Amino acid sequence: MSDQRVTFHIVYTPDEGGYNALEPVTGTTSWGQDLAEAKAMITEALELYFAEVSREEVEDIASRQADAWSGDVDVTVSAA
Repeated sequence: MSDQRVTFHIVYTPDEGGYNALEPVTGTTSWGQDLAEAKAMITEALELYFAEVSREEVEDIASRQADAWSGDVDVTVSAA
C-alpha cells in the first residue's frame, strides 16, 4: 500500500489554556496551547497512529471515514 493523503474532520474545543483536538473516527485526541499548535499536534498524533496500525485496520478506518457524517442535534439540558 502506497502512502496517500487523507483528510480528517477534527473537532477543536477550547480548554483552560488551550484547545483539545479530537478526530472522532479513530478516537485520536491531542491538545495545543493555541489552534495552530492543536492542529500540529493532532496531525502528528494521527501520523503516529497510522504508523502503528495494520493495512487491514487502515482500510477499515478509511471505510468508516467514508461512511462518517456530521450534523447538529438539539438537546435539552438542565442543571442538577
